[in-house]
Amino acid sequence: MKKFLKWTAIVAGCLVVIGFLAFLYFIPPLTMIPQTAFTQPLAQALEAPLKSIKDPAEKILAERGKMIVGRSACSDCHTPQGSQGPNYNEFLAGGGMKDEFKLYGSVISRNLTPDKETGIGARTDAEIIRVLRSGVSHDGRVMTPVYMPWFDFSNLTDEDKYAVVVYLRHVKPVRHKIPEYSSHSDFEILSETAGDYAEHQRAH
Repeated sequence: MKKFLKWTAIVAGCLVVIGFLAFLYFIPPLTMIPQTAFTQPLAQALEAPLKSIKDPAEKILAERGKMIVGRSACSDCHTPQGSQGPNYNEFLAGGGMKDEFKLYGSVISRNLTPDKETGIGARTDAEIIRVLRSGVSHDGRVMTPVYMPWFDFSNLTDEDKYAVVVYLRHVKPVRHKIPEYSSHSDFEILSETAGDYAEHQRAH
C-alpha cells in the first residue's frame, strides 16, 4: 500500500511539473509584444498638446516643456489609472497617486490640465512657477518633497520652468476634481497607492 501511494505521489508530481512546463510553453514571450505597445500611448498623450500650437516660437517652448514633463515622469502620478493602466484620455488630470504618511499627512496628485474649475486654469504662470521653484502652492502651503519632488524642478532654468507652464497650458482641459490635502494620516510608514482618487470616483 505504501509503495502504491509513493508511486501515485511521484506520478502526480510529474504531471504537475509537465503541466506547469506546458503552461510556460504556451505563454507568448514578451519579445513577441512590440515595445511600442507599452510606450506609444504615453508618447501620443505627450505629443497631443503640441498639435494645436500655431506660433513657431511658442511651439518650441512647448516642445521643451513636453520633454521635461516626459523625462520627469509627471504622468506616473498625475494621470489617473483606468482598468488597464493609465487613462490617457484624462492625461495629467490628477488623482493618479495617493500618498499617505503620518508625519506629512495625506495628499492626492493634482489636476495639471488647464481646466479652470479643477485644474491649473485659474492659476497664474507665476503661481505655477513658484511651485516648481520652491514647492509653495497657491495657498501658501509648502509641499513636502517626499510627495512632490519640486526640488528637482528648482534646478531648472527660468526658461525651462516657463516652458513647462507653456506646455501645460496646451494640455486638454479635463474637469476632474481632486480632494484637498489633509494633514491627517494614520500610516506609520509611507504609503503610495495608484488609482483614480478624484471625488467623482470616491462617491461610488
